[in-house]
Formats: sequence, structure tokens, C-alpha cells
Amino acid sequence: MHRDKSFYVIQNVDYAMRILFLVEKEPRTLENLQRETGLKPERIERILETFVDREWLSYHEESGRYMLGVKCFELGRAYFQHLDVRALARPVLRDMVDRLKENAYLTTRIGYEVLYIEKHEVEKEVGILSRFGRVLPMYASASGKIFLAYFDERELEDYFRKVKWVRHTERTKNPEEVREELNKIREEGFSVNIGEYEEDVVSIAAPVFDYAGKVSYTVSVVAPAYRVPEEILLSRFKEVTIHSAQELSKRLGKL
Repeated sequence: MHRDKSFYVIQNVDYAMRILFLVEKEPRTLENLQRETGLKPERIERILETFVDREWLSYHEESGRYMLGVKCFELGRAYFQHLDVRALARPVLRDMVDRLKENAYLTTRIGYEVLYIEKHEVEKEVGILSRFGRVLPMYASASGKIFLAYFDERELEDYFRKVKWVRHTERTKNPEEVREELNKIREEGFSVNIGEYEEDVVSIAAPVFDYAGKVSYTVSVVAPAYRVPEEILLSRFKEVTIHSAQELSKRLGKL
């Protein structure tokens, strides 16, 4: 027998969750909660006392306000620690490919290199070598330059001091050129690569922020240069890539 969802709702639990969600938005007093929920003060007090006792809420005596407790933060941290980033990225990458008809990737950094850890690729008569599972130098990849743009000053100096520079193509930039590009990347929120690692291959990448606001990943699109001229890379491809990175950032908990 089919039952309406409301049949399964436990009323007291529902009341408790309503109170928790209100406090999540901003700290509230007992009077605030009574006005916003319409519940009797005695019922709200019992719920609040239980939450405080279990450390889901804390009470600030001077202001008379209830706020989120340590258990909420522990639960949030546990949630993000167990996220399968690749699984979250797959629908985002698939949407990028549906819209742009070129290969899309999720990358992370391994030391001073970029690792391509997830993909959604297209089958075309003339394609490019898949980057899935490959490791590329930061200075010669769109994703790598994203990570460099968000290094702090000390990390950046260590990078330029330690990394051996290889000229992969005629377009590979030297350290000074890469350094000059980083501020622009950070300001504009994307990075491009026009044949700097492989001749006749272009790519564009945007930063993916985790729940702590750290750039832990990028999403990128890689394509043959003859199929995606620079003006298209910097218009349609830029728009989709930045939007996709923002969408994945939201899924990872960035506020």
C-alpha cells in the first residue's frame, strides 16, 4: 500500500530539524525560535536542551543565543573527508563534453606536477592522446598554472627554485613569462595553454575549491588547436569551464 511521505515523518524529529536549520543560518534566541516555528516555549526548550547536552548546539549566556555546536562541525568534516570527488565530478565533466564536444578532465596536483584523475572523452575521427592518468609539468599545462596561481609566496619561490624547466615546444613559456601570467590567472579565474606542452593542442582550466576554500582540483578541456581556435577557447569554452568549476566547487562544499 502506497503511503504519503508525511506518514513516515516523526513530528518531534521534524521540529528538531527545523530548529537546527534555523540556527544554522544564524544564532537565535528562544524568542526568535518560538516566533519562527510557532512552537510552544516548553517544547522548544526541551529540544534545545537535548541539542546542547549532545553538543549539536551551544548556548551563549551573554547574548542568550543558541549557535551550532562542535558535533555539527565534526559531522561536516566527516562528510567532506568521505566525499568521492571523482564521482561528484563525472556529471560535471559529462555536461562539459555535451556542451563543448571535446575531452574534459578533473586534475589534482602531485608535488609539482599535475595528475589527470578523471575524464569524460569524446570519440572523433581525429582526436588527441588521452590525458587520463598522465602527469604533466605545472608550468606547461593550463591546470598546472591554476595551481601555481594559488600558491602562497613561499611555495611559489620554492617551485621556481627547484623545478627543472624543459622546453617542450616552441611555445613553452620561460619562468619569467609564467610568473607574470599568474596574477592574471588568479584575477580572471581561468588559465589557457596554447601549444605549450604539445604542438597543436590547446586547453583551458579553472580552479575547483574545496570546503576549506583551497584549490585542490581543476576542471579542464583539451582539444586540437585546428578545431578550437583561440577566440572560441576564450569565449564559449571559457564560459563553460568556469561555470563547471564553480558547480563542482559547490558540490565540494564551497560556500
